[in-house]
Amino acid sequence: MRTSLNKTEITKRGKISSQNEVKILNLAVHLEKLTAQLNDGRELSIPIDWFAKWGVKGVSANKLKKHELWDGDEIYFPEIDEVVGIEVFTKGFDAECE
Repeated sequence: MRTSLNKTEITKRGKISSQNEVKILNLAVHLEKLTAQLNDGRELSIPIDWFAKWGVKGVSANKLKKHELWDGDEIYFPEIDEVVGIEVFTKGFDAECE
């Protein structure tokens, strides 16, 4: 039997998230950009060259093809050992980390 927490859910990483929260459903890796498909119908892109501006060297589309979506709000790229949060897509380059 599943109990409700007033439209919240405890995710596998221990966070409590609202069912109305914007989440990443899918990520497409293109030659020069990443495009996130969100559960609210938006598709938002960021340029791959932002990684270099964040101080991450040697990033290419090929290295970003392997990725894991974590709870719909973070993307882990194992080949470069970096995590990008949904806020980078929704708020831009200078988004604060949560």
